Amino acid sequence: MKTNWILGLLLFCGTTASAQELSFDKALTLTLANNYDILMAEVEEEIAENSASKANNGFLPTLNATGGYNWTRFGGEFQTREETRQLDPNNSYNYNATAELNYTLFDGQGRKYRYLQAKGNHQLSELQLQLTIQTTVVELSRIYYEVARLEENVVAFQKALDISKDRLTRAEYGYEYGQAKQLDVLNAKVDLNADSISLVTGIQELENLKRNLNFIMGQPIAQELQVDKEVELTALFVEAEVLASAEENNLQLRLAKSNMALNEFAIGSSKSNWLPTIGANAGYNYRGQDDPNGAFVLGSQNFGPQAGLTLSWNLFDGASNTQVKNAKLGLKSSQLEQQSLNQSITSQAMNGYATYRNLLFVMRASKDNIATAEDNFNRSEESYKLGQINAVEFRQAQLNLLTAEQALSKAKYDAKNAELQLLAVMGTLLK
Repeated sequence: MKTNWILGLLLFCGTTASAQELSFDKALTLTLANNYDILMAEVEEEIAENSASKANNGFLPTLNATGGYNWTRFGGEFQTREETRQLDPNNSYNYNATAELNYTLFDGQGRKYRYLQAKGNHQLSELQLQLTIQTTVVELSRIYYEVARLEENVVAFQKALDISKDRLTRAEYGYEYGQAKQLDVLNAKVDLNADSISLVTGIQELENLKRNLNFIMGQPIAQELQVDKEVELTALFVEAEVLASAEENNLQLRLAKSNMALNEFAIGSSKSNWLPTIGANAGYNYRGQDDPNGAFVLGSQNFGPQAGLTLSWNLFDGASNTQVKNAKLGLKSSQLEQQSLNQSITSQAMNGYATYRNLLFVMRASKDNIATAEDNFNRSEESYKLGQINAVEFRQAQLNLLTAEQALSKAKYDAKNAELQLLAVMGTLLK
């Protein structure tokens, strides 16, 4: 009964709706268009681009306009020693308007360095966007080819299960006709249950990873899919070229260089506080008032242009000196980070190159090994049917074949992932 329940569950798992086959290129297209990390990085890059304008960094004048209107109504009384007089309510009006243009002629080159920093931040955000895309593509590759490996595993587990079912049937018939022992039947059931568990576990792992794949592509999480299992290894690497490309194009190194330039601009921006600020202004003013009940003056109006220059110079400020010192220390820190990163990227490039070469060897060896394992299994299966070997020997041949199939599958996809990871270290994955 327990065996029948497991087989029923496996039958249910195997009869899900047919899924669309998804090529890696299609998965990549969906990811670039819909991945949330990439979309958020694109927004950040656009914000940085908007900020890197002269208008946003003090290079344009400011124009202000103001105006006002006031109405006042007064009443009351006027007292002297001789008499008290009542004053009739009196309305008066005041109004004004001003247009003023202000422009900073010189600010110690502060706005120049702020503008350079804004442009540097934009360049930094572009590199960060590229790094986000690169990281996402590598992660997509890892998940995609792991789905492919698990799909192949499920096929291998299903084949192993079919073989174990056939072996149990033979053992039961043999026991029924006195040609096998009960121990053979029990061993066959144990192996069948083990294969069933492996298949159920493999299916569960596959479904979990498919959901992860849908997430990174920005697709409905429950969407059914199957991936293409063809792998083409196209890159031919030379170690010296790998190292040269990594030194020139690696995105992390380029980010570090961009950060170092920003720290240099920060020093210039801090030093600008040591210099004076000169500003110019020009405008037009209009003021007036009306007092219909005034004793002598019933109203007045004043209007005309105005212009001027302003000079401001902070002769001493301890905070400015501290800012310059800290900016220089920031530059020193970024230079040390650059040196450390150079060593790290060189190590990553050399390790990645060695890993890729080793995985190519493992893949070729696994192909040879699986041919041997298949031949050994076919011979063992025939011998088992003829009664020339026992169930234990046949089971060992079956497990050897399963191990060889899984090893080839893993080596194939590991090699492809290693290729993409090495291209990422070289900074050429997105080219």
